[in-house]
Amino acid sequence: MTVIWDDLTKEEQTALKRMNRGPYPSLSKALAERLVFLGLAEERPSGTGINRAGRELVIRTLLGARPD
Repeated sequence: MTVIWDDLTKEEQTALKRMNRGPYPSLSKALAERLVFLGLAEERPSGTGINRAGRELVIRTLLGARPD
C-alpha cells in the first residue's frame, strides 16, 4: 500500500515529522501502531521509530513545500 502525505491525519503528519528529527517519547501507543500499520514506522527495542518509507515521505513533502 502506498501512502501519500494527504492520506495522513494532521496528528500522523506531525508525529512523522517529529520522529524524523529523533526520538518521540510522547508518541501514543495507538498512533505508533497506526504508523507501523501504514508501513511508515517500525518497532525497535528502544520504541517505535520512523522507517525508510516514512523518512522518504517526510523528506519529499518538506522539499516539495520549499518556495522556488
